This record gives sequence, C-alpha cells and structure tokens, in this order.
Amino acid sequence: MSSSNLIRWSGLSALVGGALMIASDVINAVLFPGEQGSQVMLTSTWFIVQILGLVALVLITLGLVGLYACQAQQAGSLGLIAFVIAFAGMLMVFGLLWGAPFLGPLVAEQAPGLLSAGPSGALAVGSILSFVLFALGWLLLGLASLRAGTLPRGAAVLLIVGALLSFVLTSLDLPLWSVVLGAALIWMGYALWSGTGAPALVAEAAR
Repeated sequence: MSSSNLIRWSGLSALVGGALMIASDVINAVLFPGEQGSQVMLTSTWFIVQILGLVALVLITLGLVGLYACQAQQAGSLGLIAFVIAFAGMLMVFGLLWGAPFLGPLVAEQAPGLLSAGPSGALAVGSILSFVLFALGWLLLGLASLRAGTLPRGAAVLLIVGALLSFVLTSLDLPLWSVVLGAALIWMGYALWSGTGAPALVAEAAR
C-alpha cells in the first residue's frame, strides 16, 4: 500500500474517530448528566459509552499521524512540534480515561465513597497536564495547518477553536467539550479521505 493510500485511510480514521467522540460526549451529557455516581457506573450502558469514547481516541490518534504526514513539509518545525505534543496528549488522555470503564465499576462496588472525592495530589496534576497537552497539541496543529494550506483553512480554524473550547470546558467540568473539536476532525478527515485535501498526495496517487 502506497503512503498516499495510508494517509487516505488515516483520514477515514480521523473522520470516524471524530464522529464517535462527539457521539460519546453527547450520549454522556444526555444519559448521565451531573455527577456519575456508583449506581450509574454499574450499568452496562455507561460501560458501553465509555468504551465508545476510548475507541474514538484510538482512531483519532491513528488519524493524527496522517493529518501530520500530509502536510509535514509545508508545516515545518511548528507542525512537528504540534504533532509530538498532540500525540503525547492523546496517549495521556487515553491513559487517564482508560480506567473509567474497567476500574470505575470496581471502585463503585467496593469503595463508592471515592467517587465523590475529587482528584488530588499526583492524580490532579496528571489530569491537568494530560488535558493541557491534549488541547495545546491540537491548537498548534491547527495553527500549523493554517500556515501549510494543505487542508481546508476552515477546518484548521475550527480545530483551533475546538482545542480552546475543549480545555475551557474540561477545566470547568462541563459536558460537550469535544463537539467542535470532533467536527474539525471530521472535516479534516474527510478532506484526506476524499482527496480534496493534500493535493500533492492526490497527484502522486494519480500517477
């Protein structure tokens, strides 16, 4: 498989991942508003929704590789820095959220009192750092995409706005933090998958 086809498939991964991230966020906000207590975490519906969110993060991480690769030369050093930070942020957020569907029910059953206590100490620092890197990486990637001009400029602007909103809303513990960011990923992913973005790669694939 050629590199151009791999990048196209990574675009599809970003598109589907963005859609699943929005779906997971919206379902969480509708079905589980407010505090997610022990009874909620013991339901199969809650487990499925959390798994959906993890799958979204995996697909987006795969898509991130293609989003960077398609504009690496044009984005320059800013693009590389953005990719490294965004990739690290994705891994850290995945690690932070991985325990929700697998450890959450166990804690809810064995020590429900822990769920009412907010994160503190090293856990609080790790949580903040994870989402800071996550938001900063996507923000920088949006700026690099604007400079590169390879992907739609509107999608790059939407990515910047989505990165800022994701940080603000998660800091305030508000729902629907991923909707704008997910929409930008859907747009960028579609541009790669359909061939409307990355014209150099489209030309290469046509030869």
